[in-house]
Amino acid sequence: MKKFASIGHPITQSKSPQIHEAGFTEFEIDASYETIDIEPKHLGSWIKAEAPRFNGLSVTAPHKETIHQYLDQETEAAQKIGAVNTILNKDGLLIGTNTDCIGAFRAIAPVINPQGKRCLILGAGGASRAIIFALKNVEADIFIWNRTFEKAEKLAKEFGITALKDLEKIDPDKADVVINATTVGMGEWKSLLGEDFWRDTHVAFDVVYDPLETKFLNDASQAGAQTITGDQMLIHQAVEQFRLWHDIEIDPEVMFGAFFE
Repeated sequence: MKKFASIGHPITQSKSPQIHEAGFTEFEIDASYETIDIEPKHLGSWIKAEAPRFNGLSVTAPHKETIHQYLDQETEAAQKIGAVNTILNKDGLLIGTNTDCIGAFRAIAPVINPQGKRCLILGAGGASRAIIFALKNVEADIFIWNRTFEKAEKLAKEFGITALKDLEKIDPDKADVVINATTVGMGEWKSLLGEDFWRDTHVAFDVVYDPLETKFLNDASQAGAQTITGDQMLIHQAVEQFRLWHDIEIDPEVMFGAFFE
């Protein structure tokens, strides 16, 4: 039996097991998928001792930016993004890559062509890095804000984008796409932006998927903005993971169906 897992801290909210298990059932793959909570201080020792037992791993917060130091290889995409969300075990070699960038683009593109659009990203973690990478590839005009400005500034210099310091002073009319790439709103009715920020010209995208309708998206929708829910990025990145792990192209609808079960 093949073994897969999602690792993070915390990890209880993960929907990855049910969506990947739907793929196992669809293609009659003899495999298991579990969630494993690993504190940051134990990540290195866990990877060394336990990771080789798995055929593949999903990596979620807060490990996406730090796990690379414990891997044997990284793909070019993972190196450029500076974050790993997927690990493949190839004959004992642990190889890190990133499917979040593909998931983000496939979530956004059906709603708006991001080329040349002004995109405001909230957050400077691993998810943010993948989204920036995806948007840079289509020449979007990207602005980033983070609660710790120094981290946003460092990321801005790395990717050649603009860091913003004061969230309250950001002009809503100078953004086309607004993306919450933080965990604010996960399991709580909170948003980094006030209700009066939103315009009916905006596209709002939240990477949080628990709850699916966040305050961030609700406020945007009430103002007439188009919204993109967190399940879109989650499923599309998982579709790419499934292809990498099993060399099988799975219909996204199989995983979407499992997400809502």
